[in-house]
Amino acid sequence: MSPTLTKTSPTTWTPVPILMYHAVESAPRPPKYKHFYVLAKEFAGHMRMLRRTGYTAITFAALEAARKGEGPLPPKPVLLTFDDGYQNLRCNVHPLLRELGFPYTVFLVSERVGKTNDWVAAEGYEPTPLLTWEDILEMQEDGGVNFQSHTAAHPKMAELSEAEARREIMSAKDALEQRLGRPMTTLCYPYGSHNDMIRQLAREAGHTMAVTTDFGRARREDDPLRLPRISVYHVPPVSLTYGIGSLNFRWRLESRKDTRE
Repeated sequence: MSPTLTKTSPTTWTPVPILMYHAVESAPRPPKYKHFYVLAKEFAGHMRMLRRTGYTAITFAALEAARKGEGPLPPKPVLLTFDDGYQNLRCNVHPLLRELGFPYTVFLVSERVGKTNDWVAAEGYEPTPLLTWEDILEMQEDGGVNFQSHTAAHPKMAELSEAEARREIMSAKDALEQRLGRPMTTLCYPYGSHNDMIRQLAREAGHTMAVTTDFGRARREDDPLRLPRISVYHVPPVSLTYGIGSLNFRWRLESRKDTRE
């Protein structure tokens, strides 16, 4: 059940942290994978801290409405996103977020659904299973999750020709809309790779918002097709590099400076 919080006026804008997760694993992986995942117990700690400190999870639709002055933001908004669509989200994320009443967005790679994130193999990483169409449809039916596009095959978009980039965007959008019966309005750029041409193609395809890997919190004046996010990755409970894991998460959420400044 979602918390009841006093809303701000439609003209009030609180910079919105958009959290970027990838896989949520049940067991630790080798150190080189740390930026690809968090542990399930680590993720649960993050979510319960958000609840305890008064954050309200919102959707991209709510963010867009607030940006246009058509709806209010809660005093402490947060957007939860998960790149690639890992199969472990079904067990390690969906039940918890349904329990907490937190909506969230998963960005799917349309041509890799039911397969693996095989694009990491060339860099020496072992691929991880992704959600199947059955998983996706069952989660969507259960509610609370919004599936959106992460392109067709997860390339570095800024390195593609205009024709290749258009195909990546349109093929994914068409496939996902046909399968899910819902509009694809938010795009996630693989690797955060984009440029003026890519953003224009996204706009022409009907995407009204898109997210990057730039570190920061979404401001009202931001280009809605290049929204920043806060990357969240595995940090041990105590680390010489990152300090106390839970405090590191809160620092990234609330205190770390916007890299666009």
